[in-house]
Amino acid sequence: MSKLRIGYSPLSQDLTSAGDRRRLVFWANNRGHTIITNLKQKVDVIVASENSDFNSPVFTKSAVPIIFDLVDAYLSPLNPIDDLARGIGKKLSGQITGMTRPFSHHIQEFCRQSSAVLCSSIEQQDVIQKLNRNCHVILDSHEEIPFSKFSISSYEPNSVKRILWEGQPATIRGVKGISPIFSALTKIFDLKLDFVTDEEYFMYLNRYIRRSTLSLLKSDLKKISSKVNIVPWTPENLLISARMSSIAIIPINLSIPIQMLKPENRLLIMWRLGLPCLTSPSPAYVRASSRAGVNAVSYSTEDWFENFVHILSDPDYARSQVTLGQKYLLENHTKDILLEKWDRAFESVLG
Repeated sequence: MSKLRIGYSPLSQDLTSAGDRRRLVFWANNRGHTIITNLKQKVDVIVASENSDFNSPVFTKSAVPIIFDLVDAYLSPLNPIDDLARGIGKKLSGQITGMTRPFSHHIQEFCRQSSAVLCSSIEQQDVIQKLNRNCHVILDSHEEIPFSKFSISSYEPNSVKRILWEGQPATIRGVKGISPIFSALTKIFDLKLDFVTDEEYFMYLNRYIRRSTLSLLKSDLKKISSKVNIVPWTPENLLISARMSSIAIIPINLSIPIQMLKPENRLLIMWRLGLPCLTSPSPAYVRASSRAGVNAVSYSTEDWFENFVHILSDPDYARSQVTLGQKYLLENHTKDILLEKWDRAFESVLG
């Protein structure tokens, strides 16, 4: 493939958000392509993100192919009211021009008019292919996070057992559902809960009403709030926290479609960091765990408790879970595999 000039409507203007740097930016940098965020310039292809103005003439009158990188499951809204509110909010904020309507309607139409759509899970692909047959599943790159060995130090007798949660505050309230488990575990282990995330978040559309993440967690984890620690997200802080932790968790509110349909990226990151991890039974986590031969999924309150105790009490078992997870990564989620998937997606629209 020749070197491309790629017009990009990004998630973040400086291209530093995870959805930018771990996806298109990762591929373009490795393949030597040029990313141009000024879409008035001449380009070979345009890539739109979820933050694009789908009604812009840049897209509607484009003379070059358009690829839609639809990472989140906005085609499966929580309910019609939430869907319409999101559409109204994006209209009022100036992100989207044109008619005011439910956000998923904008997404549906843009999927139809795009030359290709990228997504991050099989479940999303099944929905998108009803609108556009040229759909490619591509997970994020995690090259910025080094492969780490399992650490036995956090399993020393009488040591503090640190539980790691990593991600954006938008999904952090999943921990509320397992807060009774933490309370029960404190009777057996000396626990600390580290949340590597943003110290503040916006309640609506990632721009309205700023709140403290720590205050939210203390409200949700009342009885064990004193054990909660916020660590500002950086790759360095994540690595440091992982080295001190015994286990990672990814509890999800499965009643929220956009969270339930998220891909397995965070589980893969935890394995990459050398940590055993417990998750809720979302389709992606169930699938990845089964393929790796890892017992990561907890289906009930009893499962969560028993799996916690097993991992925190048995370092050999914990190590075996990490070993299996990292074997899966090396076979299915390498840099070369991801780059080839991006290659195929672009080749499908450029010929």
